[in-house]
Amino acid sequence: MALRDIATWLVDLSGFRERAQRVVIDSVCGELGSTFVRLAEHSHVEHDWRYLLLAASVLAQSEDGRCQATALRLAQACLCDEGVTETQKDAAALILDALANHPSIRLAEHRRLLKPSFADRLPGAARVEFTNRLHTHSIEGEGDTHLRVNRFQHKLWDHVMKDGWVSVSAPTSAGKSFILARWIVELNRGSTDMTVVYVVPTRALISQVERDLRCVLDQYRLYEVAVSSIPIVKADPPARKRVFVLTQERLHILLLAHVNLRVHALIVDEAHKVGDRQRGVLLQDVVERVHHESPDVRVVFASPMTSNPKVLLQDARAGTERHAFASEDVTVTQNLFWVSQRPGKPKIWEVSLCAVETNVMLGEIQLAAKPSSESKRLSFVAHAVGGATHGNIVYVNGPAEAEKIAKQLFDLIGVDVSGDGAQDLRELVELTQHVVHKRFALATCLRRGVAFHYGNMPLLIREEIERLFTLGTIKFLVCTSTLIEGVNMACRNIFMRGPQKGRGRRLTGEDFWNLAGRAGRWGKEFQGNVFCIDPEVAALWGESGPPRTRTRQPIRRTTDDVLAEAQALVEFIKGEAPAETAKKRPEFEYVFAYFASIHIKYGGLQQAPWSDRYDPQTLESVAGVVKIAIDGLDVEPSVISRNPGISPFALNQLLLDFRVREKPVEELIPTDPSDWNAARRLTGVFGRLSRRACPRLGPEGPRVFVLALLVTQWMRGYPLSRLIEERIGYLERKGEEVDLAAQIRSVMDEVEQIARFEAPRGLSCYCDVLSQHFRELGRDDLLSDLPQFNLLLELGVNQQTQVSLVGLGLSRTSAILISDSIAADDLSEIQVLEWLLANEELWKNFSVPLLIKREIERIVQRHALGDEIGRQVEG
Repeated sequence: MALRDIATWLVDLSGFRERAQRVVIDSVCGELGSTFVRLAEHSHVEHDWRYLLLAASVLAQSEDGRCQATALRLAQACLCDEGVTETQKDAAALILDALANHPSIRLAEHRRLLKPSFADRLPGAARVEFTNRLHTHSIEGEGDTHLRVNRFQHKLWDHVMKDGWVSVSAPTSAGKSFILARWIVELNRGSTDMTVVYVVPTRALISQVERDLRCVLDQYRLYEVAVSSIPIVKADPPARKRVFVLTQERLHILLLAHVNLRVHALIVDEAHKVGDRQRGVLLQDVVERVHHESPDVRVVFASPMTSNPKVLLQDARAGTERHAFASEDVTVTQNLFWVSQRPGKPKIWEVSLCAVETNVMLGEIQLAAKPSSESKRLSFVAHAVGGATHGNIVYVNGPAEAEKIAKQLFDLIGVDVSGDGAQDLRELVELTQHVVHKRFALATCLRRGVAFHYGNMPLLIREEIERLFTLGTIKFLVCTSTLIEGVNMACRNIFMRGPQKGRGRRLTGEDFWNLAGRAGRWGKEFQGNVFCIDPEVAALWGESGPPRTRTRQPIRRTTDDVLAEAQALVEFIKGEAPAETAKKRPEFEYVFAYFASIHIKYGGLQQAPWSDRYDPQTLESVAGVVKIAIDGLDVEPSVISRNPGISPFALNQLLLDFRVREKPVEELIPTDPSDWNAARRLTGVFGRLSRRACPRLGPEGPRVFVLALLVTQWMRGYPLSRLIEERIGYLERKGEEVDLAAQIRSVMDEVEQIARFEAPRGLSCYCDVLSQHFRELGRDDLLSDLPQFNLLLELGVNQQTQVSLVGLGLSRTSAILISDSIAADDLSEIQVLEWLLANEELWKNFSVPLLIKREIERIVQRHALGDEIGRQVEG
């Protein structure tokens, strides 16, 4: 029997499993806080480490995820056991090396659990084994150096270097980002002309990926590579090498503005989100458009724990080398706990370790007080377990709940942070009060090392929260579904109770494990913990309770799901996309708009490159009604293609509305946001759009004006704090009672959902249709008066100087602040950098929070250093 086959036999052997479970119980009981009392039957016992390490050395050779997880747990537990010998600890480190888990070895050395340079103490055969793995578990670095990587990373590296299209699925903590960043380095080192597009699922990830890529490129002295999150091909200076970090919405803007842009490499992170309804359809659309315009583009799709990554390679051109693989490599040990109140004892909660087949009762924890309200059950348990440690994430179902739970934790902790970290927290408090509101709840909670985090919060605040949480200064972080959407932030403990994603939608198994994957910081902790509270309550977790086992989920495009209901889609199109149906089944409208664009591009759905994926009869029935629908419209095909996600019928109705209007056509033009009457004019625009094309910009009436005013002020560059004050003042003048916390959340949500998402797509289609109307009237002279809203709304600015400041890497908060002191409104990135260097004394004396000045200083120093080294290299 081969060694790898022995591993799968061994891991199921009852005698071994019993011994391994005793190690697991010993190990996890130390994770449960100072109030935890373990059951007497689980008291500490001496382990047969000679037998267990031998077994772990066999399991470490397997590619089976269960075998690897068991070997990892045993090796880490051995290192943490005070009763083992130094030789046994060296053996445990050798097992970690076999698993290519070098960060855990470094962590053990850092914590003085393992003496440094363990390889020097290995006997001959083990030393040879270790030396051989130095080559098999490394990739080339700068010069003659080599970078140590895990098995998954090595395999991914091999395939991205040799294959044209790659699709990979792996756990959250497998290390995909590290390899993709090094691949970008290699692409740019080996060429004189390179354009890479890195697609991320949310805006929250843009700045993080952009910052990480800049650091890696600087490390390799590739200062000539322009990294940008702005969807513009810069002309000043013209970059020969560039990396765009964009969401699919920003990539759409880039492709509209630069039709013939050649992309050499495309990376799609969280690629399984092609099934994410409207945004999934847009993701599929932009990937196909990049491939259409750049047939030789190299593509990498990355997704977490999916069962069929190969499905994303179906569109690769014939002859393209392609490879898909799913990895089960385990880098971090994770524990799943169920925590339930003991009947009749509200302060006593029982903790069980959840295994695949059964639960193991470990003991109990005691809460500080009775959780008198339902919401306190989550915060009180989190505090009882994690109160003495850092790295605690509490998952909640919305911003309002995040603030409530954070306030409860604030009260439970009872004392403000002092000593190390207190100054950092004070600086973040200052920033929060300046950028949002003096009475924003976050400013209070931060004093005791508690924060909340959701996607609508300003970037600069979110980044500083993440930094201080990583350092351990913030001990408790209360998060919403932003954490699932790709924010790369790991932790020690995650607490959840009836988790949802969106209003009333329980987390899927896929989302649950994606969230759980954040528990356990590779190289920072030996294990991560997931706590499910009140698991027996069906109203919270469903009849089957929380997920027990990690299962891979299939990737399904939204277009595939809709075509599975082809007859319903056909009826929807025949009925001219009725608003009621579109409201209940919005994916029908998105897919219809996508199919209309495909029909226009290829002359019919049957001619599309992907047509052979579907049943011919099904595709024929849909293709027929799409053709009839498009042929019967007056709106130009190019308008339909430029506006994905908006019903062609709605675009056509907007055109007909323009045609029957008798007032001067000039009144239809949205004015520049700096115009005094911009909000009034935009109110009329939103009113027309809300009737059909963009219902969320209405309904017509007072709300339309409120939204139009917000969008106008956002484009004018109003700071968020001013937008909030304006909203509160507006409501007070109307005599309405103001809930400050609710209005702060409302304004932040509307900025994200309306100003940065719904308004750009609505105004884009409005201006496209209006352009056609002007041409029909022979009024081409009015075309230049139509503003280009997409980028202004996406960034929240209204002039080129501000766009350039954001392009340098500054947050909107800092860019708006600086632009107020710059007279010119049309400066390029080079010109604004020159201004910042020439006026250093001015901006350093601004009366603004210290964190804003530090961000400006950091950006200026990095660009100035890159320019200086670039000049030296050229010289």
